[in-house]
Amino acid sequence: MILCNFSNTQYHLDWYDDKWQGVNEFVKRNKMDGIELLLHGNEDVSQIPKDLIKGLHLSYFPTWLEFYKGDAYELDFPDDESLIRTFGGNTPESLHKRFERDFEIAKNLDVEYMVYHVSHVRLKDAFTFEFSYTDKEVLDHTLKIVNDVFKGDGPTLLFENLWWPGLTLDDSEILESFLGQVEYKNVGIMMDVSHLMLKGFLEGYHDGLQYVLDTVDNLGESIRWIKGMHINGTNSYEYMCQNHLEKYLDYQDNPKENFMRIYDHISSMDQHIPLLDSRINDIIDKVNPDYQMIEVVGKDKSTWEGYVKKQMKVMNVL
Repeated sequence: MILCNFSNTQYHLDWYDDKWQGVNEFVKRNKMDGIELLLHGNEDVSQIPKDLIKGLHLSYFPTWLEFYKGDAYELDFPDDESLIRTFGGNTPESLHKRFERDFEIAKNLDVEYMVYHVSHVRLKDAFTFEFSYTDKEVLDHTLKIVNDVFKGDGPTLLFENLWWPGLTLDDSEILESFLGQVEYKNVGIMMDVSHLMLKGFLEGYHDGLQYVLDTVDNLGESIRWIKGMHINGTNSYEYMCQNHLEKYLDYQDNPKENFMRIYDHISSMDQHIPLLDSRINDIIDKVNPDYQMIEVVGKDKSTWEGYVKKQMKVMNVL
């Protein structure tokens, strides 16, 4: 199944005069099967054609572990207002409630799968790349949320890798242990290609795509869990090698300015551009995923559509 990403923000919908019908026409015209929907604040999905949406990207909280554990969090969340703005509440149960909401929306939309980011990074650490928490710690606390929220029947729950501590896909034993403890019966992995490339960059691999190929090979039998791929690229090795501490030290008591600063930093790493190296087809052949989801970001309709079509041509599906 070939898919592309799209959000329900008004900004993106305004690209098309006839809104969701225009999105649907673009998808069908380019021989894709649907979209993976990114919910962004707006819970009203009543206008979206159900047959268009195949996957739902669940809420994502980059920084949450200390808050969830009840540890000190003053550096990242100085007051209750910042907690409520981020999590919808000031108690750990707020995270459960948000994912419960998303789960209900996924079932109402009758999607085939949901995507859950498994990762944590403190604000400062996003700039220094120095972490005091382990993959296992992030995974263990993720399990508490997942096993409380996702129960009964529903879409497949796919866990997505990032380059921060959590699910990084560089250890098959950790992967097997994590998935073995998930109580929801229908689970798997959504392997994000550029996120794996960024993990390789952190480890000093200039050729991020080769790192992806090596990681897939090293997974061995655990490759069976990969049921979807987010397909995109990034050319951010040189940026990753720079010292970014000054960007963090420049933070001010202005939420909007700080949001743009961290947004620019993350976007400089995770660029969401087409991956134009034909070796992407070797990865697809090795993994053989059910869902090949082209996840690219463009500043406008023309750029985004162009990126999607460029990626499809490299994948030999257009």
